[in-house]
Amino acid sequence: MSACDFVVASDHTKFGYPEVRRGLVAGLVMTFLRRQLRERDLRELLLASELITAQRAYEIGLVNRVVPVADLEGEVQKIVASVLQGAPGALANSKRLLEELWSTSVRQDIEVALRHHLDARESAEATEGIAAFNEKRLPNWVSPAS
Repeated sequence: MSACDFVVASDHTKFGYPEVRRGLVAGLVMTFLRRQLRERDLRELLLASELITAQRAYEIGLVNRVVPVADLEGEVQKIVASVLQGAPGALANSKRLLEELWSTSVRQDIEVALRHHLDARESAEATEGIAAFNEKRLPNWVSPAS
């Protein structure tokens, strides 16, 4: 669950990005993840395409907090209440500055990511990967022994 610029996950949550297993590129999500994760963790998450637990997501910086599902809403409300103690203008300016401190803007990254995503989406690999997923079979690039 998202709370402003924070992510609070229940301890039962799983995260994963299976795009490459479908012949696709997780371009848009990569735009944001590259700002949050170390490069090696990002590569593992996107290239290995394995599901990870909420605890692992916390360890690599994908989420801020992991709480029992029963405490999720309360934890989110606690963060929201804390953020709301800040002056609105100062919060907005801080968020703008955080964005400006990156070498490229989110907008520029999205444009690049969208080009890669669209190229992948129109590929034969994407057609095969999506068909294999829908037909509940391995795509033709995976040998049955894998």
